[in-house]
Amino acid sequence: MGGFFNWFKLFDLLIDESNKSHVFHLRKLKLDENVANVWPEFGTNGKDQIKVNHVLNHSAGLHNALAGICEHDQALFLDFDECLKRIAMVAPETEPGHVQLYHYLSFGWLCGGIIEHASGKKFQDILEEAIVRPLDVEGELYIGIPPGVESRLATLTIDKDDIILLDPEHQIQKSNPFSAFMPSSYTLGMVSSLIPLSNTLNARRSIQPAGNGHFSARALARYYAALVDGGVVPPRHLQPIKSHPTSDEVDTKIFPSPKERIHDAFLGSGDYKDLILPNGAIGLGFVRFSGTDGSVIGFGHGGLGGSMGYCDINNRFAIAVTINKLSLGALTGEILRFVCSELDLPIPQLSAEPSTK
Repeated sequence: MGGFFNWFKLFDLLIDESNKSHVFHLRKLKLDENVANVWPEFGTNGKDQIKVNHVLNHSAGLHNALAGICEHDQALFLDFDECLKRIAMVAPETEPGHVQLYHYLSFGWLCGGIIEHASGKKFQDILEEAIVRPLDVEGELYIGIPPGVESRLATLTIDKDDIILLDPEHQIQKSNPFSAFMPSSYTLGMVSSLIPLSNTLNARRSIQPAGNGHFSARALARYYAALVDGGVVPPRHLQPIKSHPTSDEVDTKIFPSPKERIHDAFLGSGDYKDLILPNGAIGLGFVRFSGTDGSVIGFGHGGLGGSMGYCDINNRFAIAVTINKLSLGALTGEILRFVCSELDLPIPQLSAEPSTK
């Protein structure tokens, strides 16, 4: 099974206002809607004006909402409902919609709380209904493992020589333009506490939507392959690449919106351009990637430790890399560059630097 990956982004499109999925038949959300409309407890301490798009764009001002819990309150960290209560009590540190800072832990619980309150269903039920069964990845994709799969799990280790670069006093970190995108609580100490905890059985069984994804690279790649094709579930087995899918291949579609609209939503372009901070690194839930000429070519997301999913929207290409020796992603970058070069595809670059307004 794969390593450590913040892959809750797979739910982002489920709260697109154009989505008519059965998941939200009780309450259809709009991206520019206040979160407190569906999650009343959330609307306290200055959070009443935080909108769904602020959460997806990492500009809600709640980047430190769960800071310190994996170091100082592990029982709370492993309790999904209690984390939701903690988030409902905190105040934003920046004005919502004005500063983009990576919500490295709080993002998962924010999305989880929105989804549960909007649907009236439990998180794991939504996961099974909307993603696992339609993508045919049963037994390969979990947030919170069931009994009986423990022997299949990889043990997480740390590349200490690499992770030490997270130290804010290290010269490489000081010169990294993306260090300004990381909140103050994203530290070497946090990572050093989180990884050993993640190997425990209690942590693996808990629901941590920002950090407890157990999955195979194949399952993650199938998810991104569905996204790049506008929600069309890929065939079970590999087939020769075709410029257009044939009628017998298009049998399941997990998102009803047109492909172009789905991609615009994730990238924060087209009709969605006013819902993100301009020139930011993240669109609506996904990191935006560009080619060497600066044009946006795809989207994806990396996780703590180097695991990654990515898709090229122009070439119907999707890839996932999962690792269990956690680093800052240099090896993953080499793999991605090698595969894209061999396939004569554009090599993705991070699309932009952190943004404020």
